[in-house]
Amino acid sequence: MNITDAKKQVIRAGKELLETGLIARTWGNVSCKTDDEHFVISASGRDYDKLTEDEVIELDMATLSYEGDVKPSSEKRVHREIYRLKDDVKFIIHTHQHNASAVSAMNLKRIKFDKSYPGLGEFVLCSEYGLPSTSKVSDKVGEAVIDSIGNAVIMSNHGAVCYGRNYEEAFERVKNLEEACGKFLDFMGIDPWDGEEDHFRQEWNDSSVVMKYLEHKDVLPAYLDDFAQMVGPQLTVYEDKGDIEDVIASAMESNTPILVRGRGAMCNAANDEDKVALSMIIEKNCRAALAGIGCRPIGRYESIFMRQFYLQKYSRLKNADAEEDSEE
Repeated sequence: MNITDAKKQVIRAGKELLETGLIARTWGNVSCKTDDEHFVISASGRDYDKLTEDEVIELDMATLSYEGDVKPSSEKRVHREIYRLKDDVKFIIHTHQHNASAVSAMNLKRIKFDKSYPGLGEFVLCSEYGLPSTSKVSDKVGEAVIDSIGNAVIMSNHGAVCYGRNYEEAFERVKNLEEACGKFLDFMGIDPWDGEEDHFRQEWNDSSVVMKYLEHKDVLPAYLDDFAQMVGPQLTVYEDKGDIEDVIASAMESNTPILVRGRGAMCNAANDEDKVALSMIIEKNCRAALAGIGCRPIGRYESIFMRQFYLQKYSRLKNADAEEDSEE
């Protein structure tokens, strides 16, 4: 495939992932193989609805080198590993989709489904956890890809990666995996994500998943990488009594989220986009916590590291965007 068409397909996939609610903000990444020596991949930290061809980066398969100042996705090693192992794969989509992410926290080696799904089979393997962007992640995904019968791998405490011979096949795997994981959660008595997003824009997220988790828990630890990045190691659950209104007011002033038993999650942030993303991620982490009860959350050190790295990276991107706007 020529590079222009490949870039257009990556952009198309990013927009469709947003439209279907399978990703939030800039999490996840998409790539397309152009020949045996190159592939293109979405840039690091760029909004999918604004992604341009200049922000889809061509990489050398052997060295992962690229030209220009725009950095490719930090998970480029995962994509290269799959292309190396699967000659017929031409398109890869990595998501932090709701149901698959919740299942990823269950510390299972594989997920058995209720039936055989096209491109997945009757089960999907889970790769061992590793900090995002590290070689451990790509190595462990590669091991799961080798042993998989289908074209998808669940990445523990992280999300999923799906792949196919073309855009259509890869996206079908993404949607089939979300449906299959949703049924798996439902079987376990955990409400799966149903595709509805309106409540993410409300002042309080009082979805059944959030409210169920808050019933008996005093803290919400980070079970998923994107929660650790955007929130940190954990959130405290406050009782709806005493000086709670003062606590809520303080959280609103400092733009920090707060959990209140009986009310839900108030997802305070600097802007509406961040509020929606926080609401999605907190609900997803609650779902993962319910699915992963008895399993260990992400370590405190790893969570703090990811939070600090995210803040630095997000700040750099915001400053770069501001500079571009001022030049215009």
